Amino acid sequence: MAQTRTPKTDRTALICAVDLLARQDQSENRLRQKLTLRKYPEDEINNAIEKLKKYNYLNDQRACSNQFELMYQSNRYSVKQICYKLYQLGFDQQLIDSCKPEDYEEHDKAAALHLLKSKFKSIPEDKKILQFLSTKGFSYSVVSAAADEFKNCMNCVD
Repeated sequence: MAQTRTPKTDRTALICAVDLLARQDQSENRLRQKLTLRKYPEDEINNAIEKLKKYNYLNDQRACSNQFELMYQSNRYSVKQICYKLYQLGFDQQLIDSCKPEDYEEHDKAAALHLLKSKFKSIPEDKKILQFLSTKGFSYSVVSAAADEFKNCMNCVD
């Protein structure tokens, strides 16, 4: 049987997976995609993933929760945008939904206000605020509340 690994490397799928996980938590789906793109055989990929899961180096629940929390605490993303980013990283929608707090509108309002303060140094047209925040996944009610607060405290200091 011909070997499918590139001549560039003799590393096993397990070593490559460990290197990828050392840089950043990965979802099982995303790790599998990355190893497949690197042309590792499917059985070697499956063995590496099973071994990593066995020793708890690969844990979708933990990775999704950690990444959700990092983005949530950064105050730079709406919860909708966080969920979309996690979905792009290969996490299951049900798992993502389990990370969302029950009432996240206050967070979204604070994040929207933070973004407005960092983007605009003067009060822009309402249309610009709406466009800027809606493309980041904020709901109309959050955009409206954040815009009102931003306009009222333009002279406030963080």
